[in-house]
Amino acid sequence: MIFFNTYIGMMVQIEMMGDRDKIGYLIDVGPDIIVIYMEKKYLYIPIAHIRNIALQADDKMNTESPPAPVKQTGEISYNQILNSAIDRFVEIYISSNQTIHGYVRHIAQDYFVFYSPLYQVMYIPLFHLKWISPYQTYQTPYSQVQNQMAGSSSDPTFALLPNTFDQLLKDLEGEILCFDTGLHANKMGLLQKLNLPFVELITADEKKLHYNIQHIKNCIPFKK
Repeated sequence: MIFFNTYIGMMVQIEMMGDRDKIGYLIDVGPDIIVIYMEKKYLYIPIAHIRNIALQADDKMNTESPPAPVKQTGEISYNQILNSAIDRFVEIYISSNQTIHGYVRHIAQDYFVFYSPLYQVMYIPLFHLKWISPYQTYQTPYSQVQNQMAGSSSDPTFALLPNTFDQLLKDLEGEILCFDTGLHANKMGLLQKLNLPFVELITADEKKLHYNIQHIKNCIPFKK
């Protein structure tokens, strides 16, 4: 991504897929992810979700100061950032103008396990993560201490999880769950069966719906 090296340290505007534009200082660029500093936090944005990047014209209304100098390596990657976020309190964005706060617990081949104090265990396809932003090490969600958060990356059950998201859904056949954070009633119900690339979901009113798994942004099981 040498193309963007001349922008490092400068304010840029990023048009994104599935989220509002981001305006901040470009900090670093890797082969599949960039880092910007905006609103006093660092956002790690996978390049796959960027429509375009442009230098931001001088804006006298903008009062944000640039961050302290950061050493750019040009070697950061999406996988590296996710691995460094394991068991660290982070904010993530997937869709629907809603950020989620919690911890990355495990990374599989094409999805990761996220623990949220609100939603509990979530399975999120890697492709649908729009950005991730780490909090300071002393911060915890809702003023809870870290050891009050359920689970950790050392949980031995993670080793038993399937490698891929479609295999995971296959294992969840017969379970009550929700897709896409359960924001729509039609995305909550019994996962009847998987028939790639679709899953069959039976809602509370016994309606049968079929969802293409490529468009499922997250899955939350309601296991006891």
